[in-house]
Amino acid sequence: MRNRRAISLMAAFIMIAVFIMSPYTAYAESQYTPSVDINSEAVYLADTNGNVLYEKNSDQRMYPAELTQVMTAIVVIENIDKVGGWDAEATFTTSMQNYLYENRGATILSGLAAGEVLTADQLFHAMVISSGYDAAMALAGLICDGDQEAFVELMNEKAHELGANDTNFTNCHGLHDTAHYTTAHDMYLIANYAMTLDKFTETVALTSYNSGPTNYNENLLWNTDNGLMASGNVHYYAPVTGIKVGYTQEAGRNVVSSASQDGFTYIQVDMGAPFELQDDTYNLALVDAKNLYMWAFTEFQVKTVVEYGEQIGEVPLQLAWEKDYLQLMVGERFVALLPSSVDVSSITYEYDLPEYVDAPVEKGDEIGTLKLVSAGEVIGTVPLLAAESVAMSDGLYALNAALEMTRSFWFKFIVVLILVIIALYVALMVIRNHNRKKYGNIRHNKKV
Repeated sequence: MRNRRAISLMAAFIMIAVFIMSPYTAYAESQYTPSVDINSEAVYLADTNGNVLYEKNSDQRMYPAELTQVMTAIVVIENIDKVGGWDAEATFTTSMQNYLYENRGATILSGLAAGEVLTADQLFHAMVISSGYDAAMALAGLICDGDQEAFVELMNEKAHELGANDTNFTNCHGLHDTAHYTTAHDMYLIANYAMTLDKFTETVALTSYNSGPTNYNENLLWNTDNGLMASGNVHYYAPVTGIKVGYTQEAGRNVVSSASQDGFTYIQVDMGAPFELQDDTYNLALVDAKNLYMWAFTEFQVKTVVEYGEQIGEVPLQLAWEKDYLQLMVGERFVALLPSSVDVSSITYEYDLPEYVDAPVEKGDEIGTLKLVSAGEVIGTVPLLAAESVAMSDGLYALNAALEMTRSFWFKFIVVLILVIIALYVALMVIRNHNRKKYGNIRHNKKV
């Protein structure tokens, strides 16, 4: 090894000499085809980290109907403290009642009477569990002091903040309006965020709720309208933990749902399934949701691809004595949702590394990245870190500094200037010698 270092040093000095003589120097999303028929016009199925399993027309504008109330719930949760918290009281007014009867026919209401006073908590359960339009309007009125339009502005601001940029709300409840739209993808973003809010996840998991007394009623019972959660319903699927169904004749059948099994959670949006008025108990959006969940939980698994600290490659190392390569390790554990048939050993690596690394290096320094590839598709990227600490050699550093100096403009300029001066000096000496001989011969001839 010492002989090789000596040879390297000699070669480096030779390269410096050659240089002086020469003007030149020599890091998804995976999507799969389900094994079931899809009835919905637009679908988006992904895990909570955004890994997409399946999508269909996910950027197509659709009417959300009662799915609107997911955003209503978000805005209420994030503003409730400004109006006194969940014990704050709100009144379902006569004007709200008249509006709903005139525009909706009162088919989706929580049973509130004009003038009935409820707490924000009661109204929130009525809206989230049974999709009550009346409860949504009363909550919006509470948050914005009776100004429904101001509440809708908050909804749209939050949608854009979440990246739901192809969404526009015109009301808080979901009544049909051609200017009131979203997409399956945007609805996923909204629902995925909502499920990070404790108040929402706790409420949406309930299948029924007793309001307790109000100024008009001793109790109001609200049951879920989500057949995926209702035991005994033809659409019931045990892993489902929420979220909301919706329908209008214009929107068709919609559902945004969540399901958890074996420690893993999906969010799914199904929109625009056939309305099927002749059989209100059979909902093709719920059929799609259940079938896609069964497909996903059966045919996919969460697999660990690489572990933190796993040594996985090396990179050329400079300025370190008797060490030519730096060992690398994985900077973070990476898990992926993959088909059950895919073996982790079949996943390949693509390295993004510098040409070399200079010492000194501390263990844990980030050196580059590693792309993980399955079936020709990048499924993730992890950082690559130094797996060891390496000190710098002072001698090699000095040599490298000398080499770097020879590459600078001013060094080249000085070398060229010296060579020009030498050339001019040599030319001058040649001319002087030539003249000396010439005039010497002339004087000699004259003497003769």
